[in-house]
Amino acid sequence: MSSFYPTMKMNTRFGEEVDDMYNIHGHVGNLSRAAILQSLRKIISSRLAFQTEQPFNIADFGTADGQASLALVNEIIDVIQTDFRKEQAIVVYYNDQPMNDFNRLSKVIQGDRKVRGNIYPVIIPRTMYEQCLPNNSLDLAISSVATHYMSKQVCQIKNGISIADADDNELSLMREQAKADWRSFVISRGRELKPGGFLVTMNISSDDSGDEPMLVEKGALRLGSFVSDMAKERVITKEEYLATNFNSSYMRTPAEFKEPFTSALPEVRELRLELVSVKSIKHYLQHPTFDIVNKDNTEKMEYSRRIVASIYPWMHHVLYGGLSVSRTEDKKQAIVDEYFDRLQTYAFDHADHKPYLIFTEVVIKKNHI
Repeated sequence: MSSFYPTMKMNTRFGEEVDDMYNIHGHVGNLSRAAILQSLRKIISSRLAFQTEQPFNIADFGTADGQASLALVNEIIDVIQTDFRKEQAIVVYYNDQPMNDFNRLSKVIQGDRKVRGNIYPVIIPRTMYEQCLPNNSLDLAISSVATHYMSKQVCQIKNGISIADADDNELSLMREQAKADWRSFVISRGRELKPGGFLVTMNISSDDSGDEPMLVEKGALRLGSFVSDMAKERVITKEEYLATNFNSSYMRTPAEFKEPFTSALPEVRELRLELVSVKSIKHYLQHPTFDIVNKDNTEKMEYSRRIVASIYPWMHHVLYGGLSVSRTEDKKQAIVDEYFDRLQTYAFDHADHKPYLIFTEVVIKKNHI
């Protein structure tokens, strides 16, 4: 299986002046903190009855630069060391695709905490849509905001840049690939989990009513319209417009997350996987300006900067990667900056919108025989 889903480099436009909301305020994994800690307690209770000399193995799949899960992984480590002992060996696997920025990841995971006890971080450069670890080796697997990326590109979105612009045929192709990918992800993690182990994922998604993330008014359609306008105005070429495609991303519904279990896949049954829970969450981004009604111009400016800060980290590479290799690096960055200038102007003019994301938390357990 080819690995297509893009590298998530945590670029930030404003540097220290305005923080990157994806990292500082997002921490989407924390939305599943309760489920993760509850699962961890069950694993620990089970292990206490057996030998504790074995390493406690946890993994973060689709970790990107590690910042989004850093605090949560540290808390998991603290809980394990408190319930066992400081000397308890803990192996933390950090997985992402081979082209990920693992140098940045290494700095994040090593630079935030003092070495306490026997903690062994291991980096796994491999697609998460195949098995990454031996059978029955993981106690706890987590993943946050990763599985909406598909393993490969299956179509070219002709009239836009994202699934919101896809026609029926394009949408069908993407839906089928997303279905195959989620099955592969669940089965691969099921093989890796020890009996009694848990998988907890927090996935960007749509909900049962069809509501999707809306970071700006009119959502993904509006984000794509800025690129369309730049193509019409010949800021970018038609070829660059088509290359600037977010066509490897799919927002699953709760029903689609349940599908490997409702379809009674034989692998799911043979692995004794249990779907513990599927829960949708509408998460409003937090910032003081988002709650202000009838903002003045200063508040609108701060609001618009925060909106850009929430979109820049994951949209930057989509735009940058679509630009022609014949352009200089400075010209590429100037075009990317123009896109975000347009976005900021739009956000300023629509500052009454309160941005939100839709997530679906999925908890899966591997049962004992």
